[in-house]
Amino acid sequence: MTHIALANLSTMQKYWLITGSVGPRPIALVTSLNCDGLCNAAPYSAFNYMGEDPPLFAIAIDHYGEESHRPGEMKDTLKNIVEREQFVVNMVDEAIVERAVQCGSDFPAHVSEPEAVGLSLAASTSVSVPRVSEAPIAWECRLYKVLEFSKQRSIVFGEIVGMVIREDLLDAEKLRIRVDRFEPYGRLGGPNYCRSTDRVQLRVPTYMPAVGVARE
Repeated sequence: MTHIALANLSTMQKYWLITGSVGPRPIALVTSLNCDGLCNAAPYSAFNYMGEDPPLFAIAIDHYGEESHRPGEMKDTLKNIVEREQFVVNMVDEAIVERAVQCGSDFPAHVSEPEAVGLSLAASTSVSVPRVSEAPIAWECRLYKVLEFSKQRSIVFGEIVGMVIREDLLDAEKLRIRVDRFEPYGRLGGPNYCRSTDRVQLRVPTYMPAVGVARE
């Protein structure tokens, strides 16, 4: 085993080591609206759920880096979320993963990524921001809090106020996602992604079955 101290590494060295270590990471294709009503879409894999009551999740959004023609600028997604306090998290599966990744390019602010990459939009119910029609699941969200922990990156906490779920993925009687039919993509390090179709079931046992009830 090799030990690496992070204190003296560059930002990008730490980025590659960390993102190469954590995977697969879920992908949030976030749609948001600017002040003129133009719809932005961008993928984020520094993303996960945080709780159910209230139903919160977190997305880390950085500023444009040196690889962009917009270095140092706040990303359109963050600017739009802060201004409107609404956005939609669209889940990414095989049908849209390539187009979702293309949305990650540093398009100018006046360009709508869904239109540029060939994704269609549909009206949301709980928020004014549209969702991606082709996404298997979409979370309609309101801004809960922004944690500005560095000059280059912020953590956005969102609250899920509504969900849109493709009919074949929903067990309406139990109000559960049919995970055997839901096939989201995961992000690995760099330009590497993975399918979620090779699966096993591993159940957590209850230490005292006479008292606790194991989850199904």
